[in-house]
Amino acid sequence: MNSTFIHANYSDQVIEEYKGNPLIEALPPIYSKEEVIAKLSYYPMFDVSEREMESHHRFHLIQRLFNIYQVFPNSLLLNEKIGTLIRQGYVGRNPLKPEFARAFTDKFPEIENQIWVNDTSPKSLTCIGISGMGKTSTITRILNCYPQVIVHSNYQGNPFSTTQLVWLQLNCPHDGSVKGLVNQCLISIDNLCNTNYFDKFGKSNKLSVNTLMPILTKICRGINLGFISIDEVQHLSLKGMGAKLMLNFFVTLSNILSIPICLIGTPSAMNVLQREFRQARRGGQGDTIYSRMENDAYWRLFIETLWNYQWVRKPVELTDEFVDVLYESSQGILDICVKIYALSQIRAISTTREELSPRLISQVAKENLKLVQPMLNALRSADIHEMAKYEDIYFPFETAVERERIELEKNSFINATKAINNTVSKEQLQEEAVFRLNLLGLSKETAKHMVKSVLKEKTVQDVNELAKLAYQYSLTKVQENTQELKEESSPNLRTIVKEGKEQGLSAYQSLKRAGIIKSLEGVV
Repeated sequence: MNSTFIHANYSDQVIEEYKGNPLIEALPPIYSKEEVIAKLSYYPMFDVSEREMESHHRFHLIQRLFNIYQVFPNSLLLNEKIGTLIRQGYVGRNPLKPEFARAFTDKFPEIENQIWVNDTSPKSLTCIGISGMGKTSTITRILNCYPQVIVHSNYQGNPFSTTQLVWLQLNCPHDGSVKGLVNQCLISIDNLCNTNYFDKFGKSNKLSVNTLMPILTKICRGINLGFISIDEVQHLSLKGMGAKLMLNFFVTLSNILSIPICLIGTPSAMNVLQREFRQARRGGQGDTIYSRMENDAYWRLFIETLWNYQWVRKPVELTDEFVDVLYESSQGILDICVKIYALSQIRAISTTREELSPRLISQVAKENLKLVQPMLNALRSADIHEMAKYEDIYFPFETAVERERIELEKNSFINATKAINNTVSKEQLQEEAVFRLNLLGLSKETAKHMVKSVLKEKTVQDVNELAKLAYQYSLTKVQENTQELKEESSPNLRTIVKEGKEQGLSAYQSLKRAGIIKSLEGVV
């Protein structure tokens, strides 16, 4: 069994139709908006002391920029849609219900002929967007919030043995081959579930696509597959039967077996989806559009996140000019923006300038992104005919309703994101400071206490400064404790004189016996 599996741990459900279904009860809870932001966001480690490293080391550190993940409204929307699809897909496939077992025998001939339609509503989703806007990475991060393989053995005190493959990610073959996708699916299932379906059905190449497709649909049902995402759908060709066969297969999974499916692609895939899949799916969760960003509050939020990562030795404050030049250079395409920002830092370091400037960023963009300049110029021109030449950046329709809804939530969303980002950063700062104090010999508990004591008195954002202050604070505490012990252990003169008097000694004799008064014998 693959290392991605976990044993089922069931939890009570709030929603009535989710109750009593082990496939749903074994899933993580439905998270709040704040929890989703915290789980999806990722901000790599950064230490200001890294700016003092040699340039060849800092070139490697700059690669961390490509791991940053900033949550946007589309991220929350996709998370909500995918979470709903997975759970709703399992509602009609409760393995404890008799009709579920009958489907494996009674319905199989009908699946082969594709005449049986599940009574539950079909569930599907398309995610369309220009390259570099984070479609795939967002869906991957959302799916990684769910265990991929769950092993069931006992449910409510009764034996219940089954494997649940919660999600599967595939790429549409470059040639749009249905058989290629089916084999890719079989190989992925074998790797995750320790099966040998590819050796049995796909390896020999003797079985036709029409034979393989119903076999795969039954396999998917048998392993309780919850969700499939298929990327690079633009590889489907409108010519010949390839696209039609592939889309029929998607419809079979989505409509007939109620296995939710998400198709991901660039705008050039929309012609295929509109012609075939969109009509066939009859509803579902609709489209999620990843267009380029506007130069607005969301863009500034993204740039503010990037700006925390400056490895140049002369960091500069973020200004409106920097925000604008990064937008102008990238035209709101996130991947291009990160690349420009990374290349600008590399240029500043390699030229020993060690400082970013709007002019430097603009120059780096023009010199290093020549291949995409025609597309960026088309976007700058806002000329529909020019943009239409580049299918990966052109959208033939606007999502006005969704934009209005997002606009209304903008302020509350940004405030919530900033609050969570600050919390995450603060926790990372404290953990790193505790780790460093631990290396200096302080116990973990003492280190935690010292760090919290320092942060109560002042705001510290640099991990070196925080560790230094906490260590100094610990030394002060040790000195204070030592002084208290001395005071507690020093003799009380009044008590010594009193006890001596009770024994018939004078005050002088009592103090001398106690060693308080030193003998003068032998002193010249």
